[in-house]
Amino acid sequence: MPRRAAPLPQPAEAIAPAVCRAGEFQFAGGQTHVNGCVQSRGLFWCKSGRGTVRINGQDYSLEPHDLYVLPWNRRIEYFASAREPMFTAHVHLVPWIRPGSVWTPNVPHERNEPDFDTPDRRDLPIAGITGVSRYRIETEGALARLINYTTTWFRDSDRSEAEGRALGVMIWGELHRRMASTAPNIERRPEELNRLLLYIEHNYQNSPTVEQLADIIGRSRSHVLKLFQTYLHVSAKSHVLNRQLREARDLLLSTTMPIGEVGRLSGFHDPYHFSKLFRRMVGMSPKEFRAQDGPLPLQRGPSTHRKNPSSSAR
Repeated sequence: MPRRAAPLPQPAEAIAPAVCRAGEFQFAGGQTHVNGCVQSRGLFWCKSGRGTVRINGQDYSLEPHDLYVLPWNRRIEYFASAREPMFTAHVHLVPWIRPGSVWTPNVPHERNEPDFDTPDRRDLPIAGITGVSRYRIETEGALARLINYTTTWFRDSDRSEAEGRALGVMIWGELHRRMASTAPNIERRPEELNRLLLYIEHNYQNSPTVEQLADIIGRSRSHVLKLFQTYLHVSAKSHVLNRQLREARDLLLSTTMPIGEVGRLSGFHDPYHFSKLFRRMVGMSPKEFRAQDGPLPLQRGPSTHRKNPSSSAR
C-alpha cells in the first residue's frame, strides 16, 4: 500500500532545515552518472573543470564558479568534459525535517531507497528560486565558505544531528539573504576573467604579474588590465595584493607562527616590505594587528594570581 502523505508543515514548525549529505567529487574525463530521483534541495558547485548536467531532461553547462540550486525530486545526469572534467562540491539540504524525527546523514537518490517519500521530510519554497537556478559564486564568499565547511564536516566529523540541523539553518538563511540581494542568471563575467581569478586563487603566493596573467589566456597586458577594471573595478595588481593581504590577516588571526613566516606564506618574501605594505594597507603593523585581534597576546604581564617573587625570596 502506498505511504500516506503527511500534511504540510504548519508555519510554527516550517523552518526546520538540515544538511543530510555533502561531499566533493572529481570526475574522470568523459565520466557519466545518473541519479533517478533525489529528494533534497541540492547545492551543486562546479569548483573547476567543465561538463554538463541534465536535470529533469534539461541540459545545463558547468563552468568554474557555477552554483546550481536544484529542485526536490530531480532526475540528474552528469556528463564530465573529456579534456577538463569537473571537480564539484555538493550539499544536500532538506528544508523541513519533522522535529523529533530520526535524522539520518543521507538522502534517497532512487525511488526504491529507504526513506523515499517519508512523511518526516518535506520540501519548502525558497523565495526567489524556482526550478533550477544558476548563480556565480566566489571562493571567498560566505556561501562558498559554508559549502566548503559543510563538505569537510560531513567527511571528517561524527556527523551529529545538532550540527547537521545548525548547518541547515545557516545555509537556508544564507540562500534567502542571497536571493534578497541578487538575482539568478545575471550577466556573466567573461570566461577569460574567471580563468584568471581561479589561477590567482591557487597561485597568489607566487605574486603573479600582469604579464604572467596575460600569458595564461594568450592575450595582451592591456587586455588583462581592461578585464579587471571593467568587471571588478580594480587593477589586476591590486586584486592579487588584496588576496595576499587577506591570507596574511587570516594567518595572523588564526595562528601563532612568526610574522616573517606569515608574510612568506602569503606571498611576501621580504619581511620589511611585508610589514611596511601591511601597515600602509591595514593601518597598523602585523604585530599590532595580531596583538589587537589575534589568538594570543604577544606579551604576557605578570600573573595576577600571585605576587612577583621578591629578590629576598630567591
